[in-house]
Amino acid sequence: MMFINIATNQELLVTGMLLMAACYGAGALSSLLARWSGRLALGVGHSAALAGAVAGLGVSLGVLLGDPGRTLTLPLPILFPFARLSLSVDGLSAYFLLVISLVAVAAAIYGPAYLQAHAPDAGPARRATQVLALNVFLGCMAFLCCAGDALTFLFCWEGMTLASYVLVVSDDRDGENARAGLLYMVMTHGGTALLLVAFLALTERAGAFDFAGLRAAAGSLDGTTRTTLFFLALGGFATKAGVVPLHVWLPRAHPAAPSHVSALMSGVMLKVAIYGILRFAFDLLAPVAAPLPLSWGWTVLVLGTSSAVLGVLYALQQHDLKRLLAFHSVENIGIILIGVGLAMILWRREGGGGVLATVALTAALLHTVNHAAFKGLLFLGAGSVLCRTHVRNMEELGGLASRMPWTAGLFLLGAVAISALPPLNGFVSEWLTFQALLGGASRFHGPAGLGMVFSAAMLALTGGLAAACFVKAFGVTFLGRPRTPHAEHATEAPASMIAGMVWLGALCVALGVAPGYAMRLLDAPTAELLHGPGASAVVTARGPLVLATGLTANGTDATAISMTMLAALLVALAAIAWVLRRGLRRAPQRAAPTWTCGMRPRARFDYTATAFAKPLRLVFSALYRPRREVTRETAGTPYVVRRIHYAGEVVDLAETQIYHRVERGITVLSRAIRARSTGRIHGYIGFVLGTLVVALLLFGVGQ
Repeated sequence: MMFINIATNQELLVTGMLLMAACYGAGALSSLLARWSGRLALGVGHSAALAGAVAGLGVSLGVLLGDPGRTLTLPLPILFPFARLSLSVDGLSAYFLLVISLVAVAAAIYGPAYLQAHAPDAGPARRATQVLALNVFLGCMAFLCCAGDALTFLFCWEGMTLASYVLVVSDDRDGENARAGLLYMVMTHGGTALLLVAFLALTERAGAFDFAGLRAAAGSLDGTTRTTLFFLALGGFATKAGVVPLHVWLPRAHPAAPSHVSALMSGVMLKVAIYGILRFAFDLLAPVAAPLPLSWGWTVLVLGTSSAVLGVLYALQQHDLKRLLAFHSVENIGIILIGVGLAMILWRREGGGGVLATVALTAALLHTVNHAAFKGLLFLGAGSVLCRTHVRNMEELGGLASRMPWTAGLFLLGAVAISALPPLNGFVSEWLTFQALLGGASRFHGPAGLGMVFSAAMLALTGGLAAACFVKAFGVTFLGRPRTPHAEHATEAPASMIAGMVWLGALCVALGVAPGYAMRLLDAPTAELLHGPGASAVVTARGPLVLATGLTANGTDATAISMTMLAALLVALAAIAWVLRRGLRRAPQRAAPTWTCGMRPRARFDYTATAFAKPLRLVFSALYRPRREVTRETAGTPYVVRRIHYAGEVVDLAETQIYHRVERGITVLSRAIRARSTGRIHGYIGFVLGTLVVALLLFGVGQ
């Protein structure tokens, strides 16, 4: 209570914001220390990032736990002839600043030891680049969520993109990271162009750049213009979030970055795009007196459902551990968007829609922080495996549980959480999403209700496939026998790397076992966006730890579940199993080799990732379009085969059916233009005149 009273003081909130900026700025400047010592630069830069993240936690908790409706506005000294930069922290900004800061703490603790272990021969230039880009990346994400005007938002958005690009290509050795970075830049700048159009259209109507002016201008827009601006913004933010079919950059860029940066990009940067969608849909483009158009909500719901299912299906077929986790980010962004889309549909609809919309938005926001925690933990676990084995292919690992017990245990914790199994945090937010979907289906009839039931069924399928995927990921990577010398000689990660993972693992446990305490943090954003009751008034905590959702028209609790009782039951079952196992050990035992048809068991007898995923590849073959190549090695005659080599590949349909076709079309157009570029001045004058005539005609039609 002492912290809450202090944190709600306006002067201390301003001090926290300035401290956060000073820490990230000092961390960026610490890159200059790499001229004398790369290790010193890493230590100082990551320590400054840690201090900035702690300051961000103080600011966000001060707003979220302070007085209702508290907003911190801080004008910046940077002036332009047409605008003034400013920062404004309301409930929504503070919540996403909290998510960013939680993962930033873990990344700052984890980073120095990881970079030294993964690339001990890196020169001063690379160390300086990584320290500078990391602090700029964190600072831009934090201040983007606190932007009080369009110009500050776009500056931070572009800074976040450029800094993350530098981190993606910072460890390039064979050109693969550079290609991933190029694809990332092309896709994200295409999305930025859409955002520019949306913001400029609003600022032109408002005559100002501040968000207050944009809200006032949006109130005078007609429905068609508002919808057009929303879909422009949705396209820009969906590109950054990795929503299907705009996700093709994500499985390439996230694995290429250092693992603690991958945790930030996947666990945090994608959520900044979710923040942008919420800010545009529920705030800047939503007059208080009018509900959101149904087309907005249904579009987001369909995109979310498609991303969730396709993301987990493609993740199942990946054998690169970090690439598998990247595809799971597509899946979890889809789950968040299901809640966001459902909240849009239900907002201010008849039949108790206010309560249902609050449950849906609560589920989306809770899954935002849950995904940040368990996906950050999993990427850090994958980084520990990578820095000790220098291998990302699961087929070349195995047997790491006995060699890296801390990493294995924490990775298993994250795997249980992402699989939405009780009593960890992934279960809580997905359970709330189910409640909102089923409650919405009971409110609607006909195609709308059927669509919500279908989305609930797809969410259930996603949960089952995610569990299967992480059985494969954990089992093939950590269990069985080592398949290569890389895995056989692996050792445990350094203590600081384990500490970063423990921080996120503790969050997964706390948000799962005691989710009722998190509801207070969701009050401010849900009440501000929906102009109704806060999350804790709808999803309550009877006692400290029992969740209950008020889904009936008269406000009574429709469903209740005790996460504490679930956790206690599981702990009791584990204790009984341990006691039984200890009791059985007292019986006389006889050691004997495993029976393998007379052969000594080796790693080749263990399940591989390919074998585990093949049944599902056959079931979903129409979607996967698998390619298989068989090569036979003979002994001079086709009748004596020495070896058969199988190579398989799963095709991303979005990439082949959309982007490859666009690439071929651009290539054909470019060749046609080149063939007609004769160098004659008359031809170029004709092109200019033709373009001018077309532009004038279009302008005349527009008038």
